[in-house]
Amino acid sequence: MREHGGLHITMVHRKRGHTHAPKTPSSVDTHSSSSTLRHTDHELGMKHRICMVSDFFYPNMGGVESHIYQLSQCLIEKGHKVVIATHAYGDRRGIRYLTSGLKVYYLPLQVMYNQSTATTCFHSLPLLRCVFVRERITIVHAHSSFSAMAHDALFHAKTMGLNTVFTDHSLFGFADLSSVLTNKLLTVSLCDTNHIVCVSFTSKENTVLRAALDPEIVSVIPNAVDPTDFTPDPCRRDNSKVTIVVISRLVYRKGIDLLSGIIPELCAKHPDLCFLIGGEGPKRIILEEVREKYQLHDRVRLLGALDHKDVRDVLVQGHIFLNTSLTEAFCMAIVEGASCGLQVVSTRVGGIPEVLPDELVTLCEPSVRSLCDGLETVIARIRTGNVASPATIHRKVRTLYTWRNVAERTEKVYNRVCREPVLPFSERLHRLWSQCGAVAGSIFSFFAVISFLFLLLLQWLRPDHLIDVAIDSSGPHSRTGQQLSKKKVKHYTQLCQD
Repeated sequence: MREHGGLHITMVHRKRGHTHAPKTPSSVDTHSSSSTLRHTDHELGMKHRICMVSDFFYPNMGGVESHIYQLSQCLIEKGHKVVIATHAYGDRRGIRYLTSGLKVYYLPLQVMYNQSTATTCFHSLPLLRCVFVRERITIVHAHSSFSAMAHDALFHAKTMGLNTVFTDHSLFGFADLSSVLTNKLLTVSLCDTNHIVCVSFTSKENTVLRAALDPEIVSVIPNAVDPTDFTPDPCRRDNSKVTIVVISRLVYRKGIDLLSGIIPELCAKHPDLCFLIGGEGPKRIILEEVREKYQLHDRVRLLGALDHKDVRDVLVQGHIFLNTSLTEAFCMAIVEGASCGLQVVSTRVGGIPEVLPDELVTLCEPSVRSLCDGLETVIARIRTGNVASPATIHRKVRTLYTWRNVAERTEKVYNRVCREPVLPFSERLHRLWSQCGAVAGSIFSFFAVISFLFLLLLQWLRPDHLIDVAIDSSGPHSRTGQQLSKKKVKHYTQLCQD
């Protein structure tokens, strides 16, 4: 990735009103039917200017971060303009450029807890408005229920009259206090959002119930992996022993307490069994205590936090990939493990049963006994040679989930959203009042009015047409986008002439 560390970039002075899509060249000389020409116009003209917003992005590592980056790259490849807005990470602030001209705004917002920013619904409006206006954004796509910045962006985008999309990456309960508060916030954020994307059907059911949504505006688009990054290498395995690989954040939600019960029981039964554990978190101390108590220093290796580029090198050393999560909307880790040719054993929770076909995964109940039974079944198959080869498993997995497919389906969501009218302010207030309850509805209706008045003040202090429009680093107006457009026109011209 290449980066540009400055806070300012060269800008061109154009009016904000000049935001229409690039026009299709009208001088193409063809002898084809009008339907072919209409198809060409659609291919070249239906482009969007998207701002992905979340507290979670690089240099932080995780599933949401990877999803945003990979989806953005594929959307850029399809000719759309994509920018990302996140909060500053240490010295990483201002504007950065990543691969393919992906522009990232690291905004100076205060982090409150676990990389999520503090929110007041107002302090981020001037910054986000500047980004949306400078980049001529038409769709704001927010990610993760845990991200306060994502909820702020949805709130402000609706105030500015922009179309909004939200992707939910997590599952929540309904009983504990934190879930009740988060679900109420989600109801407020999504009651007037144009469209919602979930990563599994289980996640869709969960989100619809939590936020009281119409299922018609919720789509299921799964995560994906890049199969070229996760290829098998059987030569890296030590076949004199059976190695179980675990790569996860070492937190309660990932079932590390279950793992601490599995390790001593299986190690006592199988002297040739080893564990390779990658990840960091507060539950690491439990695994260290288990290793110390049962004297398993030579059989349980704790690798600590791993860079994304090192994950594949760890996976290919194992025979079995173990996932002990207590809740998952969509587990990308088991897809990565299967793509590297490992036998996958996982808990049967959340959306995990939807991810891999039955022949590629052994599902167990989230208990030590059930997971031990599942692991022993797979270990027995490995010792008898009754398992598919790593190359065979990889061939099956590499076509299941691809980022280009995810981008194509997300593009259809954008096309649908752009055809929908933005809610007038009065209708937005009505929805907040009617769908969020008397108390929460009144409070957030008041916030919406204050936000609208604050936006009018900002527009009076610095009108939109005085904000310089940024040079496009991606999309149809960028240098790369114009080259792609010329190639498409040339390609369609040749087809029509033939």
